Amino acid sequence: MSTQVQLAKQAVRGFANNNYEYTDLSQPLMIIPNDWFLGTQLGIFGKDTTSQETITLEEITVGYGLIKDVHRGARHTVISDPTRKMQAFAIPHFTLDASITPRDIQGKRAFGVDELETLAAVRARKLEVIRKSWAATHEAAIWHTIVTGTAYAPNGNVTYNWYTEFGATRTTVDFELNTATTDIIAKTEQVFASIQDNALDGTVRGEVFAIASPEFFAKLIGHPTMKALWLAYAQSPQILRDRLKAKGYDARYREFTIGNITYVENRGINPDGTRQIPVGDCYFFPSDVGDGDNFVQYFGPADHFDFVNTQGQELYAFEFGDNRGQMIEIQTESNFLNVLRRPQLIVKGIVGA
Repeated sequence: MSTQVQLAKQAVRGFANNNYEYTDLSQPLMIIPNDWFLGTQLGIFGKDTTSQETITLEEITVGYGLIKDVHRGARHTVISDPTRKMQAFAIPHFTLDASITPRDIQGKRAFGVDELETLAAVRARKLEVIRKSWAATHEAAIWHTIVTGTAYAPNGNVTYNWYTEFGATRTTVDFELNTATTDIIAKTEQVFASIQDNALDGTVRGEVFAIASPEFFAKLIGHPTMKALWLAYAQSPQILRDRLKAKGYDARYREFTIGNITYVENRGINPDGTRQIPVGDCYFFPSDVGDGDNFVQYFGPADHFDFVNTQGQELYAFEFGDNRGQMIEIQTESNFLNVLRRPQLIVKGIVGA
């Protein structure tokens, strides 16, 4: 007579001591890294495509001047055409691949359930990791370029410093946040003056984003000048009572606006453990930089016959079999270059000594 064992939950064998013992399989414990995509949400970089492996920019300098008087009958004053120069930049090539073999499936229990693994589940799992890796890479590239002013290419296959390439200089404003008597509004005006005076794009700048490290943000909202301003205006954020919250993002980001500058705290960490905003730093730029041709992310075509001389896409994914039934290969690539076409629009703020 056989014995029927009723299991209240799904069960798996416990191989530690006895192959014939069963233990309950509870819900899996998922360890998932935080996603930090503030740069993407803000749309800091506009997007453009090219059908080639390089982009060529024509920099045109338009000038005008004051007109001086001349004697009647003398030769008239004449103008000169704008000056121009051509610059070419190679687009870095990034790849990420995965493979699936029978060993990934044969005799394997599926993740989190007492069922056999399937090809569809393995494929979906690998594609999800690939997708998030690309999203994290594009986000890290945004902040790398904002913070360093250079192209994102960790292996050094291209090396562009946008300040050098475009003959610009980065302005740094010391906010002196460790000094109780610092005039924060005056520091704010230094930021505006630098952005407006050096923009050279014919646009009037009125609204600015400031992406701050947690250290800079905490020092700023805790400064006596800020507290006095909040107490003076009843409609201002009640930082002494409530936690600041970002509008349009999520609860992890704090923000407040003062002097036409919207400060957003970015605590983002890249998958490699590096911080998106260095300790004590804050980076200022106009709120509309991604709407025009100021900061642009260029995408080139795939290294694939089907996409020769076609406009680039943000991401490519291909799946290949080996005709022997022994491996499925997933190949993905993205060819992109983040360019600060007007790097002078970024102002760096520091906490100070």
